[in-house]
Amino acid sequence: MIASFPRLVLVSISILSWTGCAHITMLRTEELRKVEGEVKAASKQIEGLQKSIDDLNMAQGGSTSKMKADLTLMLNQLESQITRLHAEIDETQFRLTQLSAKIEKLDQKKYVVGGAGVPGTPGAPGAATPGAVGPNGEPVRVVEGLDLEALFNQSRDDYIRGKYDLALQGFKNVYEKDAGGTWRELAMFWLGETLLKQDKTDKALEAYARVTKEFPRGTKTCSSRFKIGLIYHGKKDKAKRDEEWNKLIAECPGTNEAQRAQEMQKE
Repeated sequence: MIASFPRLVLVSISILSWTGCAHITMLRTEELRKVEGEVKAASKQIEGLQKSIDDLNMAQGGSTSKMKADLTLMLNQLESQITRLHAEIDETQFRLTQLSAKIEKLDQKKYVVGGAGVPGTPGAPGAATPGAVGPNGEPVRVVEGLDLEALFNQSRDDYIRGKYDLALQGFKNVYEKDAGGTWRELAMFWLGETLLKQDKTDKALEAYARVTKEFPRGTKTCSSRFKIGLIYHGKKDKAKRDEEWNKLIAECPGTNEAQRAQEMQKE
């Protein structure tokens, strides 16, 4: 019995050792499983983050592409506008050259017509210019009206096409060159119209006022009075508007301008 005791002790120690090792192994296994779960969870988090980053990159990439496309479109539009502006500048320069040539022609061109001018109308188109004679001693009649008409019509064409600077210069030249007055009133009235298109209302007022003062019985007096009142109407100056329109109604009864003024005064 005593002899077998050491063996029992050894067996017991072995069993305890194996039991301890098994327990440790189980603990390690559990710990490894826990770590493995944490690793898997971390991996999933990393995959989620990577997907978010990829989605963000794709979104940014799409936005960048759209921005590039928009920028390209804007640049193309800008190039088209620059090309159009260059064309308009070239056309304006060409028209200014033509205008200068017409003015020079207007200053120099004379038509020699046999016979004297209309008696009592010196300076009128077709009238004999005092002291001016042709190569054979015949009176020289300056017929500038033809050139003035062409210049006025050209200026009207510029106005209709929105070339207001050219139109303004043309109307000014017609007004200054027309000593007889045939085109002078029309030129001043259309000066006002052109200035009004350029939102230069104060200067337009001056032009219309000159029409009513210089040509009180002219063909554009009624229209000028209406336009003066219309400008004051836009300025909310009812007193000056009514003052001008009352003159219009009194001086131009039954005209379209007078009727429109009366209707607007009732509003």
